[in-house]
Amino acid sequence: MAASIDVSDRTYKYYEQEKRELPALAAVKISEAFNITLEWLLTGKGGIHKTDDPELSEQCSMAVLSEAQARQAELPIGKLAKVIGFVAAQAAQTGETPETVAKKYFDTLE
Repeated sequence: MAASIDVSDRTYKYYEQEKRELPALAAVKISEAFNITLEWLLTGKGGIHKTDDPELSEQCSMAVLSEAQARQAELPIGKLAKVIGFVAAQAAQTGETPETVAKKYFDTLE
């Protein structure tokens, strides 16, 4: 972790132990390197992971489309888009996999 934000291990440990304040630049580097929201990193509130991560978006799209196909759910494209957005937001906030969130969502439709 320390190497990814260009600080020594000791400095990083001071950040973790709150013996040293986390500078804005280091917070931004952590946020970008680990796809963590700044709000969560700095305050401990809100979703941990960013929802604008292209990889997460792709995983959520595949999870929703696969679950819909497996259950033979014929949803209009607009509804699928909303479900994908919901799954992405939930997965980012809870840390659950997109597949788990998609399954839970479709379970509520039955």
